[in-house]
Amino acid sequence: METRVNTASSGPANAEPPPAEHDSQEVYEALRKSEERYRELVEHANSIILRWDRNGVVTFFNEYAQRFFGYREAEIIGRHVVGTIVPENESTGRDLRPLMDHICNHPEEHRYNVNENVTKNGTRVWVAWTNKLLTNDDGEAIGVLSIGTDITKQRLLEEELRQAQKMQAIGELAGGIAHDFNNMVHGIAGFAEVIKQTTYDAKISEYATQILTTAHHAAELTKQLLTFARKGSYQLHDCNTHDIVRDVCAMLERTIDRRIVVRQNLRAELPNVKGDPSQLKSALLNLGINAKDAMPTGGHLVFSTSNVEVTEPLAISDFQLEPGEYLRINVCDSGTGMTEEIRQRIFEPFFTTKACGRGAGLGLAAVYGTTHLHKGAIQCRSEVGKGSNFDLYLPVISNGGKQQRYPKAMHCTRAIRMMLVDDEAIVRSYSKALFEMHGHRVDTFATAIEAIEHYEKHYQEIDLVLLDMIMPQMDGQQLFAQLKRINPAIKAMLSTGYSVESKVQEILADGILDCIKKPFTYDQLEQKISLLFAPLGGQPPEGK
Repeated sequence: METRVNTASSGPANAEPPPAEHDSQEVYEALRKSEERYRELVEHANSIILRWDRNGVVTFFNEYAQRFFGYREAEIIGRHVVGTIVPENESTGRDLRPLMDHICNHPEEHRYNVNENVTKNGTRVWVAWTNKLLTNDDGEAIGVLSIGTDITKQRLLEEELRQAQKMQAIGELAGGIAHDFNNMVHGIAGFAEVIKQTTYDAKISEYATQILTTAHHAAELTKQLLTFARKGSYQLHDCNTHDIVRDVCAMLERTIDRRIVVRQNLRAELPNVKGDPSQLKSALLNLGINAKDAMPTGGHLVFSTSNVEVTEPLAISDFQLEPGEYLRINVCDSGTGMTEEIRQRIFEPFFTTKACGRGAGLGLAAVYGTTHLHKGAIQCRSEVGKGSNFDLYLPVISNGGKQQRYPKAMHCTRAIRMMLVDDEAIVRSYSKALFEMHGHRVDTFATAIEAIEHYEKHYQEIDLVLLDMIMPQMDGQQLFAQLKRINPAIKAMLSTGYSVESKVQEILADGILDCIKKPFTYDQLEQKISLLFAPLGGQPPEGK
């Protein structure tokens, strides 16, 4: 039996396309869908994606790039990247104009590239770019596909960290220099005082006075350096900042150009802080004087206060504010303002934009140190031609404390035997000459070992030990502990140029009686001695 298979077509209406035509349509549809998915992915990616040709002209700019840079597609396509999203020069000074050619000619060097960019409104941003060189069939470069990530916040944090580390390093250097220089000034001033008190020649006495005056000016410079390094001498009391601001404004009104109008806007309900009034006054004066210099033809200088609450730890540069209530003192001027490069350096010691001889560059450095010592923060906002704003934050106290009463000055009326320990020869030499000139007996020692050996033999005869805080091998605190083991009833004072609120506070708690700041005069030391040896409620005894 023969079986036939009907293979006849059922008619044109039911005919299927030839296999080749059918496959082409499927491929086309797959490509179309793939391109749609690719375009959707690119357009909605959370990254900057752009293409630019061999000449640096933008040929593609995704939606995220448009939102980020502020350009519509019609505004950016066909324009050169330099002058639109790439500035001709970075704020660091690097010339970016040759960068596009270099990326095309040396793609292996720019697979990953970080540079400064600029938005349509002029805001500088930092972008990390991944670049892929695009080539034609002959392998020739025809453009670049660039994918970018905004790292502006990360860059700013890194810059703040670098600035904080730099300021810390400068602070350590400044503190060391100031300490050593202070010892030299101490010796110069001391011998000048000896000359002045021993000479009968009026001319020589006048010269000695000039030396003393110059030494005191040098001491003021070291004081500012130590304040910047957070090692300056300061004492914290409850103080009303409104009183300080009023005093500062009154001083400025009397001394600066009358074309500068000084105003106050004291709105803080809690103006009391725990601070050193003299240092706070000096800090505000420095801010006022700098504002004055920025307004050579006159202007407005405004001191304002307000209270702000910090609800969580807040970092401002290398300052750290803990949660709590703060007083904000704003010092605002209408002066010439500063560039960003200058603003970043204003707190560095010896940095100044003033003409030679018009400033040592330590004023704002001292303000910076004072702010750290008071556990506060300071930040500056400035724009060229629009003046400067300084915000000083200080932790407040809920109510004002009582004014501290200072004892009346007394003079020691009896000779005592002192033991002085200092590693600086000039300090030992001048101290012995000056103290013995006033009837005291002084034994001086350069090292802790010598001092300990002497004290073991003669501690019953020694009325007072004067110790230098910073010495090699064994510092003042360690030496005091050794001497106290020999004689628990030891009477000792500390001599230092560093803060009485930091390292020195520990040794005061250990039992040392007082601290005197270098460089000091004999009168200052004599008053301290008088208070130490005065009986309760009376004057110092006449004899031993």
